[in-house]
Amino acid sequence: MELSALLEPLAGTPQTYLALVVLLLPLLAFVVLYLAGKKLPRQGDWLGICATGLSFALSIYLFALIWNTEVYHSRAVWFSLPSGFIADFTAGILLDNLTVLMLVIVTFISTLVQLFSVGYMHGDKGYSRYFAYLGLFTFSMLGIVLVDNLLLLFMFWELVGLSSYLLIGFWYERPAAAAASKKAFLVNRVGDIGLLLGLFAFYTYFRTFDLEALRTLMGAGEWLNGSFVTGYTFEGQSWSVELSPLFLTLAGLGLFMGCVGKSAQFPLQVWLPDAMQGPTPVSSLIHAATMVAAGVYLVARCYAFFTVDALTVIAIIGAITALLGALAALTQYDIKAVLAFSTISQLGYMVMGMGTGSHDASLFHLTTHAFFKAALFLNAGIIIHAMHRGLHHVHLPAEVDPQDIRNMGGLRKAMPLTFYTYLLATAALVGLPLFSGFLSKDAILSGSWAWAQTMSQATGNSLYFAVPVIGFMVVLLTAYYMGRHLWFMFFGSFRLSFDVRTLRFSVSQELERVMLIPVALLAVLSLGIFFSLNPLSFAGSWVMQGVGLQQLPQEGALLAGSLVEAVTLQDAANATAHLVIGLLSALLGLAGIALAIGRYKSKSSEALLQEQPRTALARLSYQHYYLDAVYDKLLVRPVLWMARMLYRLDKRVIDYTLDYASKWLVVFSKIVKWFDNWVVDGSVWLIGALAKVLGRFGRGLQNGKVQSYYAYSLFGFILIMLYIMLN
Repeated sequence: MELSALLEPLAGTPQTYLALVVLLLPLLAFVVLYLAGKKLPRQGDWLGICATGLSFALSIYLFALIWNTEVYHSRAVWFSLPSGFIADFTAGILLDNLTVLMLVIVTFISTLVQLFSVGYMHGDKGYSRYFAYLGLFTFSMLGIVLVDNLLLLFMFWELVGLSSYLLIGFWYERPAAAAASKKAFLVNRVGDIGLLLGLFAFYTYFRTFDLEALRTLMGAGEWLNGSFVTGYTFEGQSWSVELSPLFLTLAGLGLFMGCVGKSAQFPLQVWLPDAMQGPTPVSSLIHAATMVAAGVYLVARCYAFFTVDALTVIAIIGAITALLGALAALTQYDIKAVLAFSTISQLGYMVMGMGTGSHDASLFHLTTHAFFKAALFLNAGIIIHAMHRGLHHVHLPAEVDPQDIRNMGGLRKAMPLTFYTYLLATAALVGLPLFSGFLSKDAILSGSWAWAQTMSQATGNSLYFAVPVIGFMVVLLTAYYMGRHLWFMFFGSFRLSFDVRTLRFSVSQELERVMLIPVALLAVLSLGIFFSLNPLSFAGSWVMQGVGLQQLPQEGALLAGSLVEAVTLQDAANATAHLVIGLLSALLGLAGIALAIGRYKSKSSEALLQEQPRTALARLSYQHYYLDAVYDKLLVRPVLWMARMLYRLDKRVIDYTLDYASKWLVVFSKIVKWFDNWVVDGSVWLIGALAKVLGRFGRGLQNGKVQSYYAYSLFGFILIMLYIMLN
């Protein structure tokens, strides 16, 4: 096939131009707010909300036009290089089911977060800057969603990293926030190195970053004698590509490394809990459907490039991350830390689903998780806001942490709306029947079980069942830590020394109405009926049916197509297993909640207020397995030590040498100057002076008198005779 034909420009359509408007509106808001936000009425918050809200409205329109109807793709030549061995670099927009679904999720969550922020961030000195950064963040995420090639995706990927750095460190005057933003930025760069190596590995052999072209070239290949062989024609010359399975696996895992960093997978998940130092609405935006979901979206877009071995590694990493995140959440006391570790665990579920061939189930969970996790974080913001208000009114010491759930209790009496919306979102996170999380989590568990059956039958190794077993364990752990979380905050009696009703916005009003609307919408969208007409079965979900591999533009086969097909067939044949898995998942969820209530119901308020992680395992969980300390000792300190050594080498050796060398060079130059003046120039002057003297003497001999010439001749003759006689 001709590579140039695969990369030929595709004319823009009204749909792709509309998508470009969706992309540019948040960027326009960012530019205006950053440059002149403080001069606008209300410091320009309305501009950011209107721009993102209009993007959301246009995204809904695009969704209605494209969902399950047609794929729109426009492409133009971005730039060309003079070499005849390099194809044109293209840039384009791809609109399919997955794209429009992500457009709706990102713009919807972003709009609600900005609306919520009007109340939460009111009075902050960086108010306009905050909304500007939200616009930049939204623009960056929409860019990742819309672009059709890996190079542009990487550019927007890095822009998301910059945006998250700005938002996490928004309160940069706080040392903890500044440190958290740097940590998030640097840890993500570790994963991005792998992503960069992976995309250049594919570019080296296929000469293009275009995803559709890459999928076509990969799909046209075949396995011969243990190697993957494909070919194409470029500039009239045929090129044959032969790649080993190890190379393809490593290249695919390089792409996956980007997901490990951005979606906080083991062992790079350490940045996400620290990211809670940013404003709570930012936490909601990062955790719900934007930054951390970008890694899962990347894996979905590049699904054709993963071998069976690469998918196996992805499944194992996802399962480990899900388990570690859930275990760490068991002992946390910071309200946002519990939700942060919960996000790590749920992202592990999504990655596990991708690795086990449940591409559609993973994206389904990404969708449902966006709504209930955003609801949880925004509700957490309401509670933190209320705690700050109460502590301010009664003038308690600054050491009292408004985010510590041990300082709460009985909040459902003073904040019933917050309680019920939090309860709905928690039920979805736990995965109770009739809620969205039950459907998507059940789909992942069913797919992972089918994957384990397929792999164990193919290899005779039953260890593959460890992945779905971990998935079931995480269901129990999730229910336990969320039951504990709810009990600490909403049940029992209030544990601080003032009336819990002080937390209300006013006597008649629980919270600002502008903050109520987003959480109410998100809590209602946590119900399963919005994602499947049968809220007890994921099979009829419109999301899963729309984002299946057969519904997305996949030119050619997947590298792991045989495995994905086998898992799909196995899963379809497991009708009884689906029922058992769903029932077991529901029972585990209820059991986890019952265990949490049973443990904490009998404890007094004083005991809850003073609770600490006392056992070694509890401290291990509370400290996140001391990963930060391990990385500090094994990586951070050696790098800092090396930096100090290099600094000393630079100052004491290199700079010292250069300094003294320059001084000796000055001395040497002065010596050279003296030598030049007195020896070189003096010699030249002396030769000239001698020539002048000899010239004058010779001129005196040539006086024109015959008797003088005769005397000179006689004198010369006498000298000759004396010379002869003496010799």
